[in-house]
Amino acid sequence: MDFEEIPEEAAGPADDYAWRAIASALRADILDGHYTPGSPLPSETQLASRYTVSRPTVRQALKTLVLEGLVTIVRGRGTFVRTVPDRFLVLLGVQPRPDLVELRFNEVNQSWGWLRVPIPGEDDGEGGEVYGRSSTVAANREVAALLGTRTGHKVYHRFNVWMHVKKRFIEINSYTNADVIPPPKKDKAGRVRARREPFYDLIQADRGPIDWLTTVTARMPYETERLRLRMEVGAPILLIRRIMLSRDGQPLEATEIKAAAEEFETTTVGEYLADLPQGEGQRWPEMSPDGPIVLAL
Repeated sequence: MDFEEIPEEAAGPADDYAWRAIASALRADILDGHYTPGSPLPSETQLASRYTVSRPTVRQALKTLVLEGLVTIVRGRGTFVRTVPDRFLVLLGVQPRPDLVELRFNEVNQSWGWLRVPIPGEDDGEGGEVYGRSSTVAANREVAALLGTRTGHKVYHRFNVWMHVKKRFIEINSYTNADVIPPPKKDKAGRVRARREPFYDLIQADRGPIDWLTTVTARMPYETERLRLRMEVGAPILLIRRIMLSRDGQPLEATEIKAAAEEFETTTVGEYLADLPQGEGQRWPEMSPDGPIVLAL
């Protein structure tokens, strides 16, 4: 296609129409399989010659395809069609609901192929790595909406990053309304006693029966999220949010999983295990590092 003659009905400057048309042609070639995953596109010089345009015009077209997640640019090598990986399953609605940020991580989650990884840029004050973080913070607008409170309200935030043996990364955040956390108990000497109850038991006490609300959405990642999850530019992020509700509908805690949408998808326990017998109080599937399901929520 020659872009020297621009149709009269084309809106905007000629260069604007040209890069959009080049992007459209390359997009069609990629989706039709003319360029297969992992294969290179012609160089900027070759594309500029093919379409009779300048290299900056070609560069704008390629930038569009990068933002769409279709290609990736490797410095010094060229532009390549992105390979979309197989997706692993996150199973929603299991019973009992796991607390994914609790200290018993090594007992359960390693058998599914997960390892906790150090939080980038943080240390324990003595040069050691930090694998989890918990602190009381002011709720931003997203967290405030999750917990049904106001922006700036105090919430207890727990956070860590996991890596699967298949080299997939997820970020897990847990937010709890600070008002529902009992004050720490003290011994006779006035020292704070370590809590032995599981965190969920602690905040559910006298507030049951507990209900749960789970939502799944997607958006483009913030730069810090993209770097933590080792995502390429142009790839969307998957947001899985599960809210624990008291018997009167008050949000107690919200667990949020962030993952690359190209690498994970969700299904419900009812759909996945519909034909399997139900154990008493348990609806957990068999899970292993090589199984289709890598996480239960």
